Amino acid sequence: MPNYKDQPKLDFALFANKFRASERHPLKTGNIEFTEEFLRAMVNKAKEGTMPKLKVAVWDRVSKAGTPYENARLEIDLGGTGSGPVKVEAEKAEDDSDDGLPF
Repeated sequence: MPNYKDQPKLDFALFANKFRASERHPLKTGNIEFTEEFLRAMVNKAKEGTMPKLKVAVWDRVSKAGTPYENARLEIDLGGTGSGPVKVEAEKAEDDSDDGLPF
């Protein structure tokens, strides 16, 4: 069974879309800020030969101001391979090929 405890995670919020004017507009909107750790884990997974899949979980919450929103979390799906958490490189090795990240 995969160990998700040490897996990089991203939390973000989805709020009601204040600018929704028709049925074609999204019900909720939000922003996701990807961390360097999360991006590196995704790149490392791709370097292993597997395109990373992301899992998402959503919880209903209410802000301190009383605004309802959904709190969401993204995790890299380990696919039940038993490989454990994706290893995240702290620093780019000198002989490491360019992973396309600007850091």
